[in-house]
Amino acid sequence: MHGANVLTDQHQALAEHFLDLAQTRGQLPVFAIEHGLDDPAVEELRKAVSRQIEEDPQLAGAAWAWNYLPLLVIATEVGYRYRGTGTDFWPVLSQELGVETGPAFRSGLSRLFELGHNKLRLARPGDSPWERHFPHISWPIGNSLVPLEIQPQLTDALRRAVRAGVSADDTDRLLDYLRALAAGHASRRFENWLLQRDVALEVMRRLLAPASEGWLSGSLLARVDRDIRKDWRALRAITEARKTVARRTARLTQITASRYVLALRDDEPKHLGIRGPTLPAQLRDEVIAALGIHGDRIRAVDGIHVISLRAFLAGGEIVLKNIAPFPMSPLRRDDAVDLDEGIAKTTLERLQPLEPEYFAVEPNGLAAHAVFPGEKLQPDTRILQLIHAGEDDNVETRTLETSNPSDIEFLRRRGFVIADRVSTLRVAGLPAPGASTRFIDDFPVLVSQRGVADAVFLLDGAVTSGDLLSIGGADWKAIRPVVGLHLIEPAEGRELDRLEFEVVEPPDIEPAMVKLLPANVNVSDLETGRLEIRVTAPLALEAVPIRIRVVSPNEPALVVQGVIDRLPARLTGRSPVLHEIQTKLAGQRANETGLRLHVEAEGLLEKVFLLPPVRREIRYDGETGEWTRGGEDAGAIPSITATVVAPLLGAAGDRSPGTRLVLPDAADHEALTAGLILSGSESTRLVLGDRRRVSLPALLREPTSNEDGVGIIELARANVAWQLAEANDLLGTWQRWSVVEELEAALIEQLCGARWRRLEAGIDHSILSPHGALLRCADALGLVSGEDLPNIETAHDKEFLRERLTVRLREAVPDISEALLQWTEDLAGELDLAVIEAYEDLRQKLEADGIEAFDEVDMARPANSWRDALERSREIPLFPMFRPFILPEARWLALVKPSYSELTEDDLVDLLDSTHVDASRRPGLRWLGRSEIRTMLQLWLSPKAMVETEDWREFVAKGLSDIRTSRAVRYVALRRKFALGDLPNGTTV
Repeated sequence: MHGANVLTDQHQALAEHFLDLAQTRGQLPVFAIEHGLDDPAVEELRKAVSRQIEEDPQLAGAAWAWNYLPLLVIATEVGYRYRGTGTDFWPVLSQELGVETGPAFRSGLSRLFELGHNKLRLARPGDSPWERHFPHISWPIGNSLVPLEIQPQLTDALRRAVRAGVSADDTDRLLDYLRALAAGHASRRFENWLLQRDVALEVMRRLLAPASEGWLSGSLLARVDRDIRKDWRALRAITEARKTVARRTARLTQITASRYVLALRDDEPKHLGIRGPTLPAQLRDEVIAALGIHGDRIRAVDGIHVISLRAFLAGGEIVLKNIAPFPMSPLRRDDAVDLDEGIAKTTLERLQPLEPEYFAVEPNGLAAHAVFPGEKLQPDTRILQLIHAGEDDNVETRTLETSNPSDIEFLRRRGFVIADRVSTLRVAGLPAPGASTRFIDDFPVLVSQRGVADAVFLLDGAVTSGDLLSIGGADWKAIRPVVGLHLIEPAEGRELDRLEFEVVEPPDIEPAMVKLLPANVNVSDLETGRLEIRVTAPLALEAVPIRIRVVSPNEPALVVQGVIDRLPARLTGRSPVLHEIQTKLAGQRANETGLRLHVEAEGLLEKVFLLPPVRREIRYDGETGEWTRGGEDAGAIPSITATVVAPLLGAAGDRSPGTRLVLPDAADHEALTAGLILSGSESTRLVLGDRRRVSLPALLREPTSNEDGVGIIELARANVAWQLAEANDLLGTWQRWSVVEELEAALIEQLCGARWRRLEAGIDHSILSPHGALLRCADALGLVSGEDLPNIETAHDKEFLRERLTVRLREAVPDISEALLQWTEDLAGELDLAVIEAYEDLRQKLEADGIEAFDEVDMARPANSWRDALERSREIPLFPMFRPFILPEARWLALVKPSYSELTEDDLVDLLDSTHVDASRRPGLRWLGRSEIRTMLQLWLSPKAMVETEDWREFVAKGLSDIRTSRAVRYVALRRKFALGDLPNGTTV
């Protein structure tokens, strides 16, 4: 009886403790592991529970309903030590309490945990598959909060997340990243644990910042920290993560705000810009990681001017549309992602410029930067005071001179400090963008003193050493200070002769450059559409005219012109400019002699490339139908062929009179890259667009083919062979792409399923540009047609109207995301006007052609409908129809965000690998590793590189067993193709 009284007292003390926790937490759970007892007290609790269990080992008596908390605490302590397979829960608990933990005991324990949940809000299990499969042990393990089993996985995941630049304050991104990492583990316990959003975020935050406060018990987190320290791998992981977070947080406090800058013409403001701070390279990297902007680009609030984030943080400027009024928080992300919390928001707020009233004119007289009260102004400086006047946002300026006594007094009363005289010191160097006292490292800083020869200078209090130079009749000393802020002064001088300057690391800005891809590009790459042209520039220039000229021996030069919307840009083989070149090259014999490719970005640079002919080791003899190999392995090689009607690689020596693909029966990569497309005389009668002639056997979801159907390896071989084959005429080229589209569709069905294939076949390419998508959504909502607008029946006129609607909508709303952020009903009126102007464009065209036209139109649509169209259009280019097919949800969220035009193949593989989840969890190696993912991606994007991989057949075939990953790879490939405009038949978005 005495034992029962002890248990009652212990239960009452625990109940009061848990009740206090529950009252302070609101709806957040309480965990039995938060009992607050030390080891001796837990041991006393265990003994008391053991004595009571001797009297009622099946937990059937009513006494347990009054004294259940000590038993729950002991069971939770066993759950905390649970490590999964090989450390079964029930045998350990049985040994701890000296009782047989049979079915009745287990059910009774769950009943008591349920009682604790109802009365004291103790945590209850979730609804994951593991918890449903183990309903009894999920109670004590769930109440242990962070069992020893998951601590190493949690610390390792935190280290990897911090290494990847994810901030502990960016809660959504941190949790998404850890869920993606956890999805790749063989055990699902950690993945299930992360489903507890509030709990996971609190534990992760407190582990990364142990001194921080939160809603979980500090004593429990201290215990978890002590246990982590007992595992050297977990300790090393969490220590590295904490140091990185602390270092990054300290550095981010050094961020200086950007500044408004006025561009001047004839001393009058021309336009307003935002000049970024000039940050050291390491701090730039920290800021970029903290912001987490996909594509690393930043833009202004009232336009579509976008520049590289790295360039902006090195002093680059963004131009705004209007001078006044100054926008609040004008800097915007360029990835259509709005982060309302965490370090990303804080960092962007630090970068936002303050609204100024005064601008100091820079020595060149071409710009003036914002200055604020408290800053020191030098003598002989012009200050522009902006005076806002008028309702039409006109701006008046007033000029102040720091050499004028009345102006000096005026500025001093407003908080400015005016230097009494100009320092006798002069400092010069390679100027960094954005400030006259910042100089770029790796170039000497020159110092001189007016009127003093052979002056001795103190740099940060120490005598400088350096070479003497005579420039412009003055003596200069060349010094090489380290990166950082410095103070220079004469060894004998007054305080006024001191100057501060800063040395910064050179900005690693992308240079102006034209590059051809792939490496070792040749004429065949241009003819077959594999050639890509990448054009880069230090600034995000827009509407850049480009001219491509092809010069071939004994042939007239071919010239094609176009416009690049924005740099950097990549022109793919199917972009209109290169597609036109391919069309004009058809019939020329460039592949025998080579050619010169001139690429000119107007006003930027011009570069000439030599495209050599293909040097084939294996040559085809049209008379014999055989191939001959040169060199030491010289000899005849038989042919294998395929036709448009039967495109799979077929019988040897087939001499079909129609268009056929001929390739040598050699080693796989040699054969697949050496094929020729030969057009027969009968092929000229083929009706363009007639796809019914392309015939494929039944599909077989197996690696190899048999009599029941065609397997994936044979389909992939045929697809690669047709893509890489050389066609000698335009008809052969067109037929080649017709066959490739059919083969790719079959591959899509095998790897991704028939439903995915049907969805993909229904994609309208016109909606993949933002304004094409806007037009589609507006049309669906009845915003560009109706009884108050003319009914256009002619197909040609409909197409003209669609083009004009797209143009007019783009003029009204240059940036859809920004329009939604700045939404007003006035913008809806501008969109109505855009529709009216598009119809007016069509009316004037019809009148110019002598066709009776409709009357002038007028219309108005509800503002909410236009806003709905804008919101819908922002999602369309992300292919939301594929969302149900890309699982788990964390994978979709990760794949949908990036700007795919900016990513390399390695970036795409990293993205897919970071979100990878094996379809069948198994211990040991993953079923699909990085090599398999890369090969599956190359199947869609770079088949030539794929077949050069020795085990490519096995890698591709593995995708049949993991349809979820196959779909993720295909989605990434689709987004990449559409981002680069690499669409079938030269279609452009």
